[in-house]
Amino acid sequence: MPWHLVLPFKITFWTLGILLGIAVLAAPSIKKKRSKIFLWGFPMVLVAFIPSCSVIMHFMDKSRFGVFEYDVTQTVGDPLVERYLPPAARELTVDRSANGYRARYLIEAEFLENWFDAVWEEFGEYSKSGKTSPEFITLTQADFDQNFGGLGWPRPTEVVFYQGPIADNGAGFAIWYDAETGFAYESASHW
Repeated sequence: MPWHLVLPFKITFWTLGILLGIAVLAAPSIKKKRSKIFLWGFPMVLVAFIPSCSVIMHFMDKSRFGVFEYDVTQTVGDPLVERYLPPAARELTVDRSANGYRARYLIEAEFLENWFDAVWEEFGEYSKSGKTSPEFITLTQADFDQNFGGLGWPRPTEVVFYQGPIADNGAGFAIWYDAETGFAYESASHW
């Protein structure tokens, strides 16, 4: 089950289960048999499960996904996002979704290089391809829009491109670093 569905599923399961349990336990006080309440209540719980789960997920997703701003990486509070963000990053803007995030943050080149090498050291063995050296590229408007469109961020033209480890399931990250301004633009996916 995809990770973002697990919590709404658990909340719905336990809420409806507890409500059914309370109804069954309270049956004698309203002069009904517990078995009859259970036999009527269980199908109702099954029918209500998916709509209830959808409503809970809708409200949870408003606080979990979207564009958020942070002073430093340590305040993000989401291990799936923090995993691929440099600890030295600051002035972060993160656009979180169920399958990854897009981020823009300020960082010194030296810290980015050291962190990038450390990530490859830790996760490189799980990558489906080997480590490539960072390369200096020209970032076109089309490429920038493909990765960061709709966020209103200024497009850097000359960047250093870092490709992080990519797992067999597609989890990984890529960074476009603008040495002139010190801003890094990151696109990451996770499962």
